[in-house]
Amino acid sequence: MNEAERQRYVSIIRDSSEPLETLPQPPLPAEFEARLIPGKEQSLRGISTVLFDVYGTLFSSSAGDIGVSSGYVRGSLDDLALRYTEDCTGEELKAYFRNAVLQAHERLFSETPYPEVRVDELWKAFPRKADTIGYRELALRYELAVNPVYPMAGARDCLRDLSAAGITLGIISNAQFYTPLLFEAFFGSLPEAMGFDPDLLVYSYREGEAKPAPSLFNKALDVLRSRGQDPGSVLYIGNDMLNDIYGAASAGFKTVLFAGDPRSLRLREGNRLIRNTMPDGVVRRLEDLLFLADRPRQ
Repeated sequence: MNEAERQRYVSIIRDSSEPLETLPQPPLPAEFEARLIPGKEQSLRGISTVLFDVYGTLFSSSAGDIGVSSGYVRGSLDDLALRYTEDCTGEELKAYFRNAVLQAHERLFSETPYPEVRVDELWKAFPRKADTIGYRELALRYELAVNPVYPMAGARDCLRDLSAAGITLGIISNAQFYTPLLFEAFFGSLPEAMGFDPDLLVYSYREGEAKPAPSLFNKALDVLRSRGQDPGSVLYIGNDMLNDIYGAASAGFKTVLFAGDPRSLRLREGNRLIRNTMPDGVVRRLEDLLFLADRPRQ
């Protein structure tokens, strides 16, 4: 995308977004309560790199994740269809996207159990798009209609303070082309300008696989090892026990489960892959990570 497109997409995100309803913190099983921070910081001392999930961790989202499989908001999708398609309903938009994702996954399952799509390519093939809108803008507007997002409380301050303390920041996340633009829309800068290491920005749409595919975590691991960094000095934080905690722990990273938003918390109880996996810590607020910067909590 060129600069004019990027600025347009950032403006669309800003104009289409508003704070999501604050919900009570979700209850936690006893074994997770026992790992709450503050209280379990000692096992996480010596961390020099923090890697973040995006959806459900840094940004609250209605779906709790990126909207590839999210629900249907009738009013907003019908409005989108009326304005930007040729005689199409919101229900038909939803059906097209769902089927396009399923077909793409079926093609890719022979290559990986965790296939990822590029949603802009799916919308590029949509035959009923109006001439007044580009396919990437349609992809973005669809995502904002089905999966509104807003920064998680304390996200900006957490990132600022960790970066200021010399902590290396990175991202490993299920993502699409518009995901980095969320940072510019809400925080004023792309991740690279906020202190994130450009070599540690791992987005699923670029890799062709989604979390918890080992390739995403290993890509960051290879970069860190090339710098002489031990994976035990790396912390990954996310909201999903399978996609985040299991995936990161398999790479040797320390892990923290973010459990501050009931929309996004995924304990995956009963999933056999994670039955022997527990996070090293659990936080209810992103500010609770600031012990890593040796800064007192307010």
